[in-house]
Amino acid sequence: MFPYRSCAHTHSRFCDGLDEPKAMVQKALEQNFISLGFSGHGAADYDDAAMTPEGERAYRAEVRRLQKAYDGKMEILLGQEHDALSPYADFPYDFLIESVHYIPTPEGKRCVDWSADRTEETIRQAFGGDPYAYCRAYFETCARAYEKSPAVIAGHLDLVTKFNEGGRQFDETDPRYLGPALEALECAVRRNMAVELNTGAVARGYRTAPYPGPDLLRRLRELGGRVMVNSDCHNAALLTCWYEEAAEYLKALGFHSVVILRKNGFQEIGI
Repeated sequence: MFPYRSCAHTHSRFCDGLDEPKAMVQKALEQNFISLGFSGHGAADYDDAAMTPEGERAYRAEVRRLQKAYDGKMEILLGQEHDALSPYADFPYDFLIESVHYIPTPEGKRCVDWSADRTEETIRQAFGGDPYAYCRAYFETCARAYEKSPAVIAGHLDLVTKFNEGGRQFDETDPRYLGPALEALECAVRRNMAVELNTGAVARGYRTAPYPGPDLLRRLRELGGRVMVNSDCHNAALLTCWYEEAAEYLKALGFHSVVILRKNGFQEIGI
């Protein structure tokens, strides 16, 4: 049984998830979770996956209701996954995840996790066919976001690899990729953000291993940064996807503990 009975990165039907928040709470209780964080996509008028302002208000009300209903059974936290190119909400969330889903280009905002074809189109049209320029733009957007963000978690740090299984688009060991990636990682650590081991792309069949890649995780360990396991859950049935494998994966990379998010902040858990 995995020791980190928690997930702080989840999406319900209020954004692009499949389930009602209550169904996700019930699944977490079945897994004997200590805490569950909801992190709906914050309102962004350019993002079809995001909540609308009205939907975000309803989302907050529902999660606050669940916090009261399940008090004493499991800690429930009200969070938001903030996209780096959107404004911050005025509402005081329990926590934020800072993520980059879009990057700025001369042609406007381009999504980095829509599809392999869309990604390759962006590389051709906005970056002259240079995938490393595309990656650099992504990681520079990450670093700028981390520098100003009040978030406590850096979400799926190397999301640009979502459609790169087997090196389809670029070489993840190339210095042109690793240099900007490591700079973004080091910025997150410097800002004391936890970096998530995100299993969401495994759950949805895009990858066979989670984000971030092993080179970035080794550097995270060397820097003494914190890692947490999150499933980026969009389907309650997959709430703990790859959780069993994650402990051995992290131990093989030199980690001895992870953190989970609780009402009073991060708690370190041995693995």
